[in-house]
Amino acid sequence: MSGWRLAVLGGFELRHEGRAVELQNRKDRLLLAYLALNPGKPQTREKLANLLWADRGEEQARGSLRQSLAALRAAFDEEASAILAASREDIMLLPGSLAVDVLAFIQVVRTDDLDGAVRLYRGPLLDDFEPPSVEFDEWLRPERRRLEDMAVTLAERASLVESTAADPPDVAGFCHRLLAPDRLREPVYRALMRLLVRAGDRVEALKTYALCKAALAEDLGVGPSPETEALHREIIAGGDAPKAEAKPSRSADERPSIAVMPFQNISRDSELDLLCEGLAEDITTGLGRFKLFSIVDRHSSSHVSKSTSDAQEIGKLLGVGLVVQGSLQKQQDGLRLTVRLVDTGTRTQKWSGQFSFTSSDILSAPGKVMAAVLPSINAQAESTLIDLSRRKPALAAYEHLLIGIRHLRGYEPDDNALAIACFDRALVADPDFALAMAYRGFADIVFHGYDNTPPDIIQATLSLIRKASVIEPDEPRIWWLMGMAYAYANDTDAEEKCYRRSVELNSSDANALFALGLVMVVKGRHDEGVEKIREAFRLNPYHPEWYWVDFGSALYVCGRYEEAIEAFGQRREPHVWVLCRMAACYAQLDRMAEARAMTAKIFNYQPNFRLSQQRGGSWGSEDTERFRSGMLKAGLPE
Repeated sequence: MSGWRLAVLGGFELRHEGRAVELQNRKDRLLLAYLALNPGKPQTREKLANLLWADRGEEQARGSLRQSLAALRAAFDEEASAILAASREDIMLLPGSLAVDVLAFIQVVRTDDLDGAVRLYRGPLLDDFEPPSVEFDEWLRPERRRLEDMAVTLAERASLVESTAADPPDVAGFCHRLLAPDRLREPVYRALMRLLVRAGDRVEALKTYALCKAALAEDLGVGPSPETEALHREIIAGGDAPKAEAKPSRSADERPSIAVMPFQNISRDSELDLLCEGLAEDITTGLGRFKLFSIVDRHSSSHVSKSTSDAQEIGKLLGVGLVVQGSLQKQQDGLRLTVRLVDTGTRTQKWSGQFSFTSSDILSAPGKVMAAVLPSINAQAESTLIDLSRRKPALAAYEHLLIGIRHLRGYEPDDNALAIACFDRALVADPDFALAMAYRGFADIVFHGYDNTPPDIIQATLSLIRKASVIEPDEPRIWWLMGMAYAYANDTDAEEKCYRRSVELNSSDANALFALGLVMVVKGRHDEGVEKIREAFRLNPYHPEWYWVDFGSALYVCGRYEEAIEAFGQRREPHVWVLCRMAACYAQLDRMAEARAMTAKIFNYQPNFRLSQQRGGSWGSEDTERFRSGMLKAGLPE
């Protein structure tokens, strides 16, 4: 390894033989950081130009890249050729040419060198650097989060063992560094509490618990987890084991909570025990990605399940309003899974479903089960919580959000206005509620008639949703809503990127997957887009009716008119907007009698119907004209 050292944790610092080496230009530093974190991997010039100079034309961006590369070579001076390799197409940092703190940090964490890892982690990756493009942000954000998660885990591990180093690192200071940018890192509070107890300062440990509790209550409206509460009770009791019964119940204005209990092995076949255990863990993790609910940690659920299976008792012990229970049974031809969602207050079963898998599917059962049940549980839990909220005298921000979503999906004349009012109430209760902020923004587009929305409203919507994405960057629904807003701004590239980010964050969200398929169709990738949409249908068998309407439109654009008629026909009470498209399908198939019958039905609903008064959707000009020509052929007036 050469004498060159690069530190990008907590900022940026390049040193050679202990001497600081300055790179004046911010993008020179970002270029070096990106190459250093991908050593030995050639990066195309086109990719690097887009990452760092996306706001410039292609030639100008490539020119800026050349200047930046020249600045790096000048900094490395005579050793440049031993560090950087560049061709007409690619640029690469040669492996082993530069010692990089991130790579060293990952290595020492893997080898359990806790002392070394604590010393290396100085702060977030490229702290205080603003990403110069969406593409760079899409790389930096998950990398930064991955390293932060490793550091949080490291803090807990380091708090559980005594350092054997002659000069032990300051683990408590490390914990404070982790809490400075994010005071909601509950595991770090636990680590700090353990360290303070070990140092003999129980009073300060109890103060740390109080800080943790206050931060969670103020920022999220929730209380500490059962694990934190157990540690708190241990400190108070001087080491006595905590009791599950002491878990405080959930207050009425916290985020709705769900517990997923271990699945029962009805067949008593030991081969299914691990599958039962894995299913509960996977569903717990999967539901957590939807972010609307507080999901009780699986260890707590497992602990309580050993003492009771009664839903009401589980609700009292874990402080939850809903519980997911299930069973797995081996049959001659495979497996049968039964899942139910229960209201813990009344023991009422709100939903149940049965799913069968053949013998050949057993090895892949966890993935298939997740794909089948997760969207159903999420949708039914949402509906149940909305119904429960309606009976409460005072609603929490999350409950206003849920009711607003229900109105936004409705078709009554006042639903859109009611949705806006609900989202506004959610933001009054919690001004930084990012998901409510995003829904509030998109509700304006719905209220103004989608593609009839004035450009300034669309831009205001995008601004509000972008603000929400900064507050909570890992909330997948925010990216889905941003993508839909971009659809009405006619920016299909940005739209697709947002949907892909949403699916990346939550692969179980059928709505985002459906939207991704739809934009592929819009961009001319018909077969690929239709397959994505069909995948969304498989993922969410209890989908809302708008799936059929948008699928029918996609099939029409693909020229698959027979299939489009089938899709549109699934809408139980089709409004004029759908009937127009059905008439166009019949006309394109030269089934003119059926086209005229559909046209007559439209005039029966709206005697003064005109095509110019109908919204077109977020389709491109060519596809919009295809819809229009079919409707004209069906006899609908301009």
